[in-house]
Amino acid sequence: VAKNSSIPSLVDLEEGGTYRVTCDRIGSGHGFQGPEVEREVGGAMSEYYTHIKPKMNDFDVEIRVDVVTTKVIVGTQINIDDLSKQRHFLRFRNAVTIKTNLAYAMIRCANIKNGDLVVDPFCGSGTILLEALDVYQKQIKCVGMDVSRRSAKGAGENALAEGFGEDVCQIHCCDARNFRKKLQEDSVNAIVSNLPWGIMTGHKNVSDLQSMYEVFLRTAWYILKDRGRIVMLVLRGLQLTRIIRKLSGRYRLISVNCVRTTNNLPTIVVVEKLAVDEVRDAVKRQLGYLAQFVNVSSEMYSAVHYEKIDETTR
Repeated sequence: VAKNSSIPSLVDLEEGGTYRVTCDRIGSGHGFQGPEVEREVGGAMSEYYTHIKPKMNDFDVEIRVDVVTTKVIVGTQINIDDLSKQRHFLRFRNAVTIKTNLAYAMIRCANIKNGDLVVDPFCGSGTILLEALDVYQKQIKCVGMDVSRRSAKGAGENALAEGFGEDVCQIHCCDARNFRKKLQEDSVNAIVSNLPWGIMTGHKNVSDLQSMYEVFLRTAWYILKDRGRIVMLVLRGLQLTRIIRKLSGRYRLISVNCVRTTNNLPTIVVVEKLAVDEVRDAVKRQLGYLAQFVNVSSEMYSAVHYEKIDETTR
């Protein structure tokens, strides 16, 4: 440890205080194991911080030295238990649910502001919406939906248990593909959702999932405000990006980030609504203008382009 570097949590320990070094190693190609890192770093710290001593159990401070592929991250463990496993499940926990740390990351990608309306059409236990209300301190409004009556009822109970009444959080039991019945057009600022992966829903056929994702995106376009964002967590990231390319006139792809969960590599996909398909409108204007110089009837035009001539461009 360099003389100008220190770990504040160890410096502040009183004489005779104790600490422990813990290492998590992620990735392959390392010529060492986690316990070796703990032993070496712990020994170095005992030489540098002479007023304290290492202790495996009942210690005062836990130092984390995590090795993630080629990076080493050193920090102080603040909480003993994993808080992401306990938050927002006061009354109900769905069979499959998202961790709150991942929900937090997705919420930050949604560009949410105070006063916004945030929707999760596959809300499950309500984790994403409850995390959003917690982050923005009830300064936003949330609407959750789930096709399962049990999940919708449980999410509502979780919200009430955390003090979020219907004035800020409403939960509906309905199919996400029909959520235009619950929400007005151009009314939603952000949609943040863990989309079905096809494992628990019974959609084992990839084409079934593709159809559901596409219908969801097409329907969501109508309720989103201009430049409103959709943040989606999916297992099949490549499949979803292909669908977004197909709908490129309606959405702009903001970011695609793969994340590591326990035993999967899902993807967070962020898109932004485009209220106007500028390329399509430009082509229509040109066709509408040039149609007057050729002998093409309006019926023939419609048969070729599946649309009527834009008379306003003549």
